[in-house]
Amino acid sequence: MRRFLLYRRYPPENYVREGYANPPNEKQLEGIVFSDGSVCIRWLTETKSHSIWSNFHDFERVHGHPDYGTEIVWLDPLAVGVKQ
Repeated sequence: MRRFLLYRRYPPENYVREGYANPPNEKQLEGIVFSDGSVCIRWLTETKSHSIWSNFHDFERVHGHPDYGTEIVWLDPLAVGVKQ
C-alpha cells in the first residue's frame, strides 16, 4: 500500500469560503493506493466523504485540477508490485 496527501495551492476562493475546499496550506484529502492499484480517498473538507477508484489514473484525471495547483505528496516509497 502507498499513502498520499493532496493539496490544492490555488483553490477557487468561493470554494474555500463555502467549505468545498480547505485553505491552500491545508490538506484537501488523504488517500491510499492498494497493491492491486485501486485507490481510496478521504476528503478532509467541510463535507467529509470517502470514494473508491479502480486506479490512480482515473482518480487523478477527475481530481487532479492543475489549474488549482494540485500537489500530491507521497508518504510512502513506491513499493514493488504497487500499481500507480
